[in-house]
Amino acid sequence: MSFTDYIKKMLTGQSRSSDSAENDASQTSSPDAEKSGPTILAIDTASTSLSTAVLINGVVKGELYEDMERGQAEHLIGFIGETLDKAGVTFDDIDGIAVTVGPGAFTGMRIGLSTARAVGLARKIPVVGVSSLEAVAYGVSERDQQGRNILVALDSKRNEIFAQAFDGKKRPLSSPECVAPRQALMMAPPGDTLLAGDATPRLLTAAAHAPDAFYDCTAPGLPRAGNVARIAAERWERGENLAPVPMYLRAPDARRIEDQGPRKK
Repeated sequence: MSFTDYIKKMLTGQSRSSDSAENDASQTSSPDAEKSGPTILAIDTASTSLSTAVLINGVVKGELYEDMERGQAEHLIGFIGETLDKAGVTFDDIDGIAVTVGPGAFTGMRIGLSTARAVGLARKIPVVGVSSLEAVAYGVSERDQQGRNILVALDSKRNEIFAQAFDGKKRPLSSPECVAPRQALMMAPPGDTLLAGDATPRLLTAAAHAPDAFYDCTAPGLPRAGNVARIAAERWERGENLAPVPMYLRAPDARRIEDQGPRKK
C-alpha cells in the first residue's frame, strides 16, 4: 500500500486489507515479535541527501541513503515505502516518527517535517525532532573518537557554516550556530578535537595554524536516518522530546519586498 493510499484509509476510517491483517497476526503470534522498544520511522531531508530507516527493538532495519540535492519531495514517499518493506513492517507498526529539523536547507527541512507531521497526525503517534548536527555527531565511532571532543560542521552553502561542539560522550557543549570557520574552531574546548560533517575540509584549512590539534574522522559527513532513529529512541526512554519545528540559524535568501529597500524606477 502506498503512503498516499494509507493516509486516505486512515483519514476515512478504512481498515487494512485482510492479507495485511493475516500477516500482522502471524507476526504477533511469533515469539520473535515481542517488543522491547519502540518501532520508529526516521526521515532526513534537511541536507543534500535523502535518508530513511526503521528502528525495531533497538536495531536499524531497511536503512536507505542517497545523495540528493534536489528532488527529495518526489522520492521521499518511495523511500519510506521501500524502507518499510525491507524492515518487514507496515505503517500500523510504527510507534513514532523521528525527523531531522536542521540546520540545513530550508526546502529540505520543510519536506521532511511536513511528511513526518502528516504521518504522525494520521496515526496519532508522536513526532520527535532531531538536530542534524547531533545526528552527525552520533555517527562518530568510538574507535575514531577515543574520548575526544567533537566539533560538527555542516556546509550552509554560504561563507558561514553550521557548527556545534560535543563532549567525549556526545553531549552538546555549545548551542548550534551559523559562523565563519575560524569562529567555529573557537567553539571547541581546549585540547584535541575531532572534526565531523561535510564542512570539515573548510575547518581543517582554518585550523592549519590553530594552537590545538584538530583531527578528521571517518564518520559520514551528513546525517543518516539510522542514527536519527537511535537518538529518538533514547529520548523516548527518557521521556524527552525536541519539537518537530525547523531550526533556522540564518535568514532566508529570499527577503520580503518591503525589506529590500525602495523599488527602482
